[in-house]
Amino acid sequence: MHARRTCLSVALFVLPAVLFAQSFSPHRNPSPQRPPMAFPQTAQTIAQSNSSAITANNSVSCNAQGLHTANGYYRAFTLSKFPILTQPHFRIQNITYGVELANDGANAGQPVQVNLYKSSSNPPTTASLTLLTSESTTVQDTASGTLVSVPITAPPVLNVSTDILVVEIYTPDGMINSHSFFVGSNNAGEVAPSYIKASDCGVTEITSLAAINFPGMQIVMSVTGDNGVPVGLQSFTID
Repeated sequence: MHARRTCLSVALFVLPAVLFAQSFSPHRNPSPQRPPMAFPQTAQTIAQSNSSAITANNSVSCNAQGLHTANGYYRAFTLSKFPILTQPHFRIQNITYGVELANDGANAGQPVQVNLYKSSSNPPTTASLTLLTSESTTVQDTASGTLVSVPITAPPVLNVSTDILVVEIYTPDGMINSHSFFVGSNNAGEVAPSYIKASDCGVTEITSLAAINFPGMQIVMSVTGDNGVPVGLQSFTID
């Protein structure tokens, strides 16, 4: 009788072990691989100009005899107003802007910085801006009359339903180096204002060009991006 009880005890112990080995074995078998989630990364381009043509002698800058002081040229994009942006997020990959004239003093190019901000208001103000990323570039004189494309090395991701993207094309004071730069523009129509800030000419706040009597200067600029990194792949891990 004692031997039977011993045998039964062994049987009861072995049976659950077999069942558990078939059901739970995270350290003996490879972790399951989940298929990628379907978030197509289709590039989209948004703009506020009716045309990307660059009109000669159409742009202004704060300058003395053509040599520019510090100028910031802006556009503000309320992302929810662009029906082409159908996904929840927009990852900024590239900024394209027009150059009417680039003429540097040493034939070595001149600095132009592309700044991306998120704004809490539109129209934007300096106080409303939060810097997302910056790209420092050198623009050669050969860029005159062309479109310049600037890849964004650290692409920010914005919320399409709530965020306002502000893009600034900034030229630091170039007078000492005999730099002359005029951003590209036309007068073919726009769906939102173009803005400028140039403290040396008394424009100390981001101001529409129409408000300083240059309504025909409509800055050529576009933004290209996709819908961002698939957030579903970031919501869980498998050890």
